[in-house]
Amino acid sequence: MRRRHPLAFTLVEMLISIAIFSTVSIALLAFGSTSSRLIARNLATNHSHETVRVSDLALVRDLHNSACAFRLVDFDGTNFTDSTPTPTTDQDALTQLYASTRANGVRFRLLAGGPYKFSSDAKATDTNLQFDFGAGGKVPYVPQVGDKLAMPLIAREFDITAVVKAPSTGSPTGTVTISDSTGLGFTIDATTAGNVTTAYFYREVAYTVYNGQLRFHANYTGPNKSSYTVLRDKITSPKPFALLFASGSAVSDGLALRISLESYDSSYTARKFMGATVTLQATVPPRTVPSPASSTNAS
Repeated sequence: MRRRHPLAFTLVEMLISIAIFSTVSIALLAFGSTSSRLIARNLATNHSHETVRVSDLALVRDLHNSACAFRLVDFDGTNFTDSTPTPTTDQDALTQLYASTRANGVRFRLLAGGPYKFSSDAKATDTNLQFDFGAGGKVPYVPQVGDKLAMPLIAREFDITAVVKAPSTGSPTGTVTISDSTGLGFTIDATTAGNVTTAYFYREVAYTVYNGQLRFHANYTGPNKSSYTVLRDKITSPKPFALLFASGSAVSDGLALRISLESYDSSYTARKFMGATVTLQATVPPRTVPSPASSTNAS
């Protein structure tokens, strides 16, 4: 009689199977964990970079569109003061110029409105000028004290010292007072058919870094300086702005600004995703050279 062998695994076979299954399981778990971490790190870094990219594009765009030279500003949490830049030995690799001492802010002028045409004649001695600020049934720009008025026709510019009549949607004609007490210096004929004379209006704006925030001051004039929009936070560069000097020069033309701006995303960095740290290194000249408006007024 033949003996039957039992249809079952032996103990040795079971142990070998368990060992193989455990090894494969551990390998799959390790692979899954590593893959998940790499995916999370990728998403974290991309999110951080995209957030920074949007704010940096806004910053660089406005700086390129500056209508005047740049002025450095220091802010201590209470007061804004102009910073007098002096050259250092820090050489910019791109331009070979020398960076100045640094500041935590920069101010300049952007085009706020225009061209707007004169709505009435003006004599050479007039200091009150009248414009039609209407555009498509709206008034996109309302002048304010501290804005700058530039007239391409006579290549002159003036500070606005008063707004005699502010324009509105129902009454788009406005009147401003210019800073030159001797008047416009040129006769404007705005009533003869076919005559059109225009002016552009520039407003002072600023970017500052304080308390770990990159701030945009859309109206850097008088009491409005304290109003700002936070473009992004977690800035690690306390003084990111500097002007560039030619070698051996004691004066900067203020037309080239160097930015060294670094930020990080703490929610991702805390998880050891160090790629969430981003640095912006740039040298930004104004797009308009020579500038249509002079440097901003000291204020």
